[in-house]
Amino acid sequence: MSVSQPETDGRIQSLLCPLIGNPDSIARHQDLRELGLTSMQMVNLMLSIEAEFDLTIPPSKLVPANFRTIESIESLVRELRH
Repeated sequence: MSVSQPETDGRIQSLLCPLIGNPDSIARHQDLRELGLTSMQMVNLMLSIEAEFDLTIPPSKLVPANFRTIESIESLVRELRH
């Protein structure tokens, strides 16, 4: 099932909300670590993304660069869903 970019971004932002507060003001390209996302929160985010999008992130994709921005997360989700 294909998911549009705005829908994917919205779902990612909702996952970020409990981790870093109000994600609505986050630019797609903004580094989430600069907003205070810790390594433990990044692990929680990875698990939440797997559950939210019903996918498994392979070990080769479990790298910080894939979870640095909303844009990079959206790209990863799109790649794994196709």
